[in-house]
Formats: sequence, structure tokens, C-alpha cells
Amino acid sequence: MQQTLEDFYKVVRAAGVNISPSDSIETSRTVTLVGYRDRSILKSAFEVSLAKSLPEQDIVAECFDRFFYFNAFDTIEQLGHEQKNSPSANADEAVPVPKDEYKGDQPLAKMLLDRDAASLSTEMKKAAREVGLTDIWFFTQKSLYSQQIMQKMGLRDLQNEIAEAGKGECPGDGVGDALREAKDYLAEQVKDFVEQQLSMYGKNAARNLREEHLQSAKLSNVEQRDFHIMHHLVLKMAKRLSTQYSKKKKRENRGQLDFRKTLRHNAAYDGVLFETYWKTKFIDKPRLMVMCDISGSVQAYARFLLLFVYSLNDVMTRIDSYVFTGNLIDVNDVFDDLPVEQAIDYIMDKHGLGGSDYGTTLLDLEDQCMDDIDNKTTVLILGDARNNFLAPRSEVMQLLHQRAKRVIWLNPEPENFWKTGDSVMYKYRPYCHLANTCNTLEHLERMLDSLLKSATGTV
Repeated sequence: MQQTLEDFYKVVRAAGVNISPSDSIETSRTVTLVGYRDRSILKSAFEVSLAKSLPEQDIVAECFDRFFYFNAFDTIEQLGHEQKNSPSANADEAVPVPKDEYKGDQPLAKMLLDRDAASLSTEMKKAAREVGLTDIWFFTQKSLYSQQIMQKMGLRDLQNEIAEAGKGECPGDGVGDALREAKDYLAEQVKDFVEQQLSMYGKNAARNLREEHLQSAKLSNVEQRDFHIMHHLVLKMAKRLSTQYSKKKKRENRGQLDFRKTLRHNAAYDGVLFETYWKTKFIDKPRLMVMCDISGSVQAYARFLLLFVYSLNDVMTRIDSYVFTGNLIDVNDVFDDLPVEQAIDYIMDKHGLGGSDYGTTLLDLEDQCMDDIDNKTTVLILGDARNNFLAPRSEVMQLLHQRAKRVIWLNPEPENFWKTGDSVMYKYRPYCHLANTCNTLEHLERMLDSLLKSATGTV
């Protein structure tokens, strides 16, 4: 039964509900307690254990109704009963009763001619598990899985029985004809079953594949029509990082006993340690300053970095955002006044024109912000460092490196381009604590993970 539960969890995951290993373990224990006798109680147990919101409860309930409803071969007994009691029943609508008794020992043939719906259902589900039907994703796989299931059930032996029965004097009147129609009936039932499984396990397959592709695609190649998917992916990644690194400012470290404080507070008890006190560790959320080049060549990268960073507000004490092509522009007020996605669109439309001038940007940084940057500040810069052959002002980068806790540069270009053409990245790199290529969502997530890990002191 555990395999059945695992298959159900897979269906729920395919429907968009996140189920962690701990969730599945706890739910399996719950199911063991409530049992399988009462369907309504079992359904409620799944809803409570797996769903984390009311919409997810509806999804789990729908998955339950579809997964645990099985109607394959339900017509085989019904139609057989009608045929037995109604001489005028249409023979094409049921598995025919052969005029000659079947004398073979082929199991599948016996089940079909005996109209044994329970055994046929059991064998089909067993065959489906053996061929891995839960991995079906696309409608193009239906024929393949249908054929594999029938082969596992004994299709080849059934075909041999049909061929052997057809050698008699009256093949159209005998067992062969009944087996032939039974085989067609079986194929139809297996096909319906496979389609049912595809509707459950492959529900979001196309979207999942699209998301996997977009995670590794260069951000500059993402089409406008995929922006809503990208925004969804960014928010999901940011939520994961936020959950991982968001901590209370004061955290008890239960592994270290504060011996002096414990003895002092237990002096009244003649040294008996009735109360224990533990050393505490203070963790300050980092302050982050973000500088994004929004010139045409890197605008797409800046869009997703800003969206990503602003989804980490519960991890950061303060986020200061600046954009530039030439002059450095403070955009904090824009993010305060508008929702993050609208703010990004507004910034790109208003300020995202012109060629890059990193030297002027760094001079503005020195004039406007350098006094506020200290050893608690992480500076995150996104840009290709292509300076249009203007003065790079790398001495400002040297000063920034001395004052800030960390200077991280995300460059969308491959490292072997950093010393070609008008790129001055090779002049800035010595003054960066970390400088890496970053041009996909996967790169961006890894870089921010590294930033948060360092800033929060997480090992």
C-alpha cells in the first residue's frame, strides 16, 4: 500500500502542491492511524496533512477523487448480464459468449471470457506499475505505454490463442472470434486507463519543462511572452532562499552552556542546577546596496536581479537600489511607491536609455554614497563593465573595496570576454571580493545563495 501512497503523492505534486519528504512521512503515519475503511475520513486526512492553504486543500481533494476512482472493466459484467438476460442485446457492445467452450490455459484469455473485472483490473494496475506509467508526461507516450501494459498482461500469448483457435473449421463461430473481440475490448480499456493516468501525472508537464528550460536559458534570450513564467520562477527561488536564511536577530545556541550565568542564578539553590542558561548568538541581517546597469545590453539581467533581490526583504535589514547608464540614480522611492514589478517596468522605461559610462557612475557613487558604506554593507553590482573606451575610475573601486564588507560583481558576459574590446572588467576585478559570470536564473540563485550564506554566517 505504501507504493500506492507514493503514487498519490506524485499526482498531488504534479497538480502543483509542494510535498516535502517530511510531509509524505507524516501523511503516511496519519493514514496508518485512520485506516482505509472510511473514504471520507481518509480524504480529510490527506487534505489536512498535505495542504498548506485552502486552495491546496481543494487540489488535494480533486486529486483524491480522481486517483482513487477506478472504473476500468466496469462494463464487462454489466454488458455480460444484459446479454445473458436479453436475447436481443447487441453483441458488438459486449465481450461475446463463445459457442465453443475455451479449453486453453492462458490466464488473460480466461479472465476476459469469464468477465472477471476484478482480476483484469488488478493485472492492469500491476502491469502499469511494472512499466512505470507514473512517469508518463506527454500524449505522444499513450500508445507506447498502452502496448507495454498489454504485453505485460499477456497480449502475445492471447494472440497465439486467437491464431490457434482460428485454425478450426468454423473460426467465425468459435472461441477465436470471441477472443478477438475480447482483445479489442481490452485494448480500449487499457487506452482509457492510460489517458486517465496521463491527465493526473502529466497535468503540468509542459509547464515544468518550460520552467526547466527558462532556468538555464540566458536572460537576454527570454521572450516577452515568458516574462510571467520567469517572474513566477524568481519569486519561488527567492522564497526558498528567504525561508532558508531568514532568522531571528537573537538565536539560542543550545549546544553551548553559559556556565557562569548558570552558576550565578543557581546560587540560591546551594549549587544545584535547577535553571540552565545558554549562550546566545546575535545575528544581524545584512545591509545590501544594489547597483544595476540598465543600458540596452544588460537591461534584461537587471530586471530579474532587482525582482530577485526585492523578494528577499525579510532577510535584509535594508536594501538600497541604484540604477545607471551614466549617472547613478537612486530608485528607492520608486520601489516604495509601486509594487516591485510595476516599479521595475517604470525604471526601465524612464532611465534605461543611453550607453554605459562606468567611470561617471563610480564618481557619483563616491560623492553620494561612499560615506554611508561601512563594514556591514554588501555592495552588489550588475553590469558588463563595457565602458565605451571612457575613463574607468578604478581608484573608486579600490576605495569601495576598502570600506565595504563585500563587493560582488555579476557580469553577464563569459570570463574570457572580460578583457576584450571596451570591457574594463579586468581593471575592476582586483577590487571585488567575488566576481562571476551571471546570465541565467540558476547563476543568479547560486550567487545570491552565496551572498546570504556569507552575510548571515550560515555554514
